[in-house]
Amino acid sequence: FVPSQSTSMTLSHRVLNRHQSNTDTASLSKSFPLKARGGGEIADLDANNQLKFLSKALAVTIAAITALKSSLVSGPLGVLSLTAIASAIVTPLTLYRQAYSFSVGYGFSVAAMCLAMLFTFNPSTIFSGSMPNLLALSGVFYGVRLGLFLLVREWTVAGKAESVKKFDKSPPLKRIPFSISVGMFYAFLCTPILYVLRGSGGGDLTQITNVGVTIAWIGALLEAIADTHKFVVKRNAKDNINFLGPTGGVYLLSRHPNYLGEIMFWSGIFVSGLSSFGTQIIPWICSSLGLVGIFFIMFGATKRLDKIQLERYGGQAKYDDWVGKVTSPIIPFIS
Repeated sequence: FVPSQSTSMTLSHRVLNRHQSNTDTASLSKSFPLKARGGGEIADLDANNQLKFLSKALAVTIAAITALKSSLVSGPLGVLSLTAIASAIVTPLTLYRQAYSFSVGYGFSVAAMCLAMLFTFNPSTIFSGSMPNLLALSGVFYGVRLGLFLLVREWTVAGKAESVKKFDKSPPLKRIPFSISVGMFYAFLCTPILYVLRGSGGGDLTQITNVGVTIAWIGALLEAIADTHKFVVKRNAKDNINFLGPTGGVYLLSRHPNYLGEIMFWSGIFVSGLSSFGTQIIPWICSSLGLVGIFFIMFGATKRLDKIQLERYGGQAKYDDWVGKVTSPIIPFIS
């Protein structure tokens, strides 16, 4: 809604009349006018009123942060707090580029949630080396690395920027509900980390937590290696007609070791939280939905990419030899 000039002037007169009893002409001349988008003057607020407004806004912000931190520490609203953090990252990125909701926004929202949890639970011991902190740090590493990698790839690989723009199909306002739902899914994925930190008090937990943390770090590193290897091989490709690989290194484990690394990472996160869930229904439901969801997404993406590669490179000797040797799409030894 953009007010017309007449509407804006009417609003201005109402505000002036309401404050006329305690505001003289001199103070009005020193005020800071606020303009409507249509150019009409809505209100004249003196410096004191502006400071009051800013102080109230700051107080509301501090109260929101306090409430967010409190709900992360305990209570049934922890997952909703993670959703709020993730949505705060995903939504503006989705408004800019719709594809960022499940790429750059995915990585940076995971990192943001893990950082928020680290600074909520014993921030002075973040780098103490305890397994719960190492678990959260794996999420920070995973998210920051993935987000930066996707941006660098978009900026440096020919055709990537254009392919990202092609996803901008929905009007901006319609992207907001979608981005919030995506943020909730990312919160489900990070739910085990929250409950590990809640139950640990900054200290170590059971051996199953240690196993999960180890799996998560191996998965995050495997995905980083696979992404980097593929990026180096393909960044200077002149076309998508000839198959270039990669065909060695971790690409001998499976045809999509980056997806394997992602599955290992989130499986490790889930396993690490098992001893912290107890009889609480919220972490069991949310964490399970997150894990099942990421498995569904990764295996679906693997099938689609295999189909595209077969249609594009099938019949080329290098591709056929590699597929003949590496029969596992994603999980080693499983064709």
